[in-house]
Amino acid sequence: MNLIQIRRKFASLSGRYDLLNEDPSETIDFFINSGSEFLDRMSEVQKTFATHYRYLVQGAWNIQFPYCRAVKEVWVASTTARWQLEKIKLQDMIAGYMSELVANITQGDTMYYAPTLTRTSGIPPVGIGGYLDMIVSQGNLYNAIIVSPPPDKQLVVEIKGLFQSDVLTADIDENFWSAAHPSLLLKAALHEMEVFNQNTEKTLAWEKTINLELDGINKDLVEEIIAEISEMEG
Repeated sequence: MNLIQIRRKFASLSGRYDLLNEDPSETIDFFINSGSEFLDRMSEVQKTFATHYRYLVQGAWNIQFPYCRAVKEVWVASTTARWQLEKIKLQDMIAGYMSELVANITQGDTMYYAPTLTRTSGIPPVGIGGYLDMIVSQGNLYNAIIVSPPPDKQLVVEIKGLFQSDVLTADIDENFWSAAHPSLLLKAALHEMEVFNQNTEKTLAWEKTINLELDGINKDLVEEIIAEISEMEG
C-alpha cells in the first residue's frame, strides 16, 4: 500500500475521518511515520539492513550519510580492486592515525574506519579547525565515519548497516512496512496515536499485538541466517 492508501485506512480504522479533511501530513502522516520508526526499533528483518553508497574523493577523510542506525561494515572500491576496511575505536584512530593537521597526513590506500562524532557543544576554539576529527555535520539526521589514510585516488564507499525505513511524504510513497506488512504498519500508527492520547490500556494492547506479529517476522531472518549451517564453529 502507498501512503494515501495507508492514510485512508488509518482514518477508517480509527474513526478519525476529520483528520483527512484537515492537512493529513500534519497528523496522520506523523502517526504513520512514527509507527514505521517504532517497527524499525522493535525488529531486525532482512530489510533492516541496507547498503549506502558514497564517493570518497582523493584526500578526503570523512563520509556522512543519513538515516543510519548502526554501521556494520565499510567497503571501498577503486577501478581495480575492492576491499573491506578494518574498524578501530575512535580514540585509537585519532591518537594513532590522525594526530596531525590535515595538510600533513600522507595519502595512500585507505585501510581503517571509525564511527565518529558529528555534534559539537559550544563553539570550537580558533586554530584547531585543521585537525581531522573536527566535522561540521550536514544535519541531525546524518552519521559519519572517518577513514585513514585519506585515499590517493577517488574511491566508492559501501556502508553496510542498519538503516531506518524510508520516510513517507508523497501520496505514492512506499517503504518496506507499507509494501510488505501494511496491516502491521497501521497497527503501529494506531499505537502511536494512543501514546499521544495517553491511553495506557490501548497502548499496551497494541504493543502486545505488534510484538506477537514481529516475533514471527523476525524469525524469518533467523531461518535465513542458519540455513545450510550443519554444525557449530569452534
